[in-house]
Amino acid sequence: MTAETKSKEPMLCLTMCAYKKEGMDEEEYRKYMIEHHVPLVRDLMVKHGIDQYRMRQADQATPKAHNPTTTRSLMSKVADIQFANVADYDCIVQVCFRDIEQAVALKADPEYQKVLFADHDKFADTKKTKMTIGYVQDFLRDGQILY
Repeated sequence: MTAETKSKEPMLCLTMCAYKKEGMDEEEYRKYMIEHHVPLVRDLMVKHGIDQYRMRQADQATPKAHNPTTTRSLMSKVADIQFANVADYDCIVQVCFRDIEQAVALKADPEYQKVLFADHDKFADTKKTKMTIGYVQDFLRDGQILY
């Protein structure tokens, strides 16, 4: 499979609508995720062949928080009668891979079990966070039609 063909194929994507730990403010949450959690997990993801790992932030150039109250208020400008329910989660995390066994191996890794499992309790409300797995495929990027 060529790189071009591979980029057109849909990938599996674990999507988490995540909530911060109660008592943690938005900036503290964002800072902990980016400066502490991401460095812990990214090398493990590379080890297990994970293709993409991303968090959706308000503004990539000047990140404030992942889904802060300031950007949630902008929904009044784009909400309409079809799409009016505003989500209240703090962050979207996406982990994309080509085969479910990559994600299974990541979660079974002893380092994940020992370090990351415990780290989640320091910043995340894991009981409130919701997850799903589906396919993700890009059709338009940087104003260019891909597919």
